[in-house]
Amino acid sequence: MRLTITMLALALSGPTITEAKAEKRDTQWLSGWQQQNGSNGINAQCRQHKNKINQCKFSAVVDESFTALSAVIVDVENHKSWAKSVQISEKLSPQASQKDIYVYTTYDFVGAYDRDAVLHYSAEQDSETKTVKITFKTVDKDVPKTDLRLIRFPLLAGYWQFKPLANGQTKIEHMSFAPPGGVVQKSLYYFYNLNYVGASIETIQSLLREAKKAKYQKAKLNFIGE
Repeated sequence: MRLTITMLALALSGPTITEAKAEKRDTQWLSGWQQQNGSNGINAQCRQHKNKINQCKFSAVVDESFTALSAVIVDVENHKSWAKSVQISEKLSPQASQKDIYVYTTYDFVGAYDRDAVLHYSAEQDSETKTVKITFKTVDKDVPKTDLRLIRFPLLAGYWQFKPLANGQTKIEHMSFAPPGGVVQKSLYYFYNLNYVGASIETIQSLLREAKKAKYQKAKLNFIGE
């Protein structure tokens, strides 16, 4: 009986293992999700990581089909034509699957050294809702820089999600977290965070324009079932 009472007292006096893990996770963020200035129906929210860089998520309901939007994203070598700041975007394996792609990308950074990254894109579709989710994340691959002055992103991760709605429209969700490293992260994080929201909104707007092109309107992807 004494052992039982002692265990009960310990349980009531401190956090559970689950609560402790949740608390530890929460310490990674200096703020909760906060509304940002959106544009043209694109909603934006960000929260600040302990490294002072914001993680941001965006959402919008659009007329473009989820298949066309997905086709634009997995056509990684064309990202340089529409994605903000992208200069080079090359598949590391030309014969890669549509749903499993490695790509080398370089990014223009105004007022600082340009960045590069090796990214893995992975696509999947929910069999019930037909929602397509395309995740991307930096990977540790020995890919030489196209310019020795480039600074490699220490982390760049997020996803694009396209959910078909009953009325024929598509709900877009986009989340990203991209600590840039170097002086930008240490000293210029305020301006980086400020510009990141605007650049992401511009990228989504460009994505919508790109998805209207005939080759994406007619696209057939082997991981999508209409």
